[in-house]
Amino acid sequence: MGMVTSFFAFTKLNFHILILLISLEALMLSLLVFLFSFCLTYKTNYSMFLVLLTFAACEAALGLSLLVSILRLRGNDFVTSFNSMKFYA
Repeated sequence: MGMVTSFFAFTKLNFHILILLISLEALMLSLLVFLFSFCLTYKTNYSMFLVLLTFAACEAALGLSLLVSILRLRGNDFVTSFNSMKFYA
């Protein structure tokens, strides 16, 4: 249920970059919970869970740094303000 909700938020509620980042983090969190419950159920090792957790942390740090850079450059975080012709101005 969490994957469906976060995927819906990612596809339909794409007005702000912050909303996109939060929905991506919710998707990653639901995948982590699914993988952790899979590891507990089948008593496998947790190496894949730790790899996915590391990628989630790196994704969050990269997303927040890009958001701060965009906010400093543009002044807003609207997705509609991104155009390939005027990205740097």
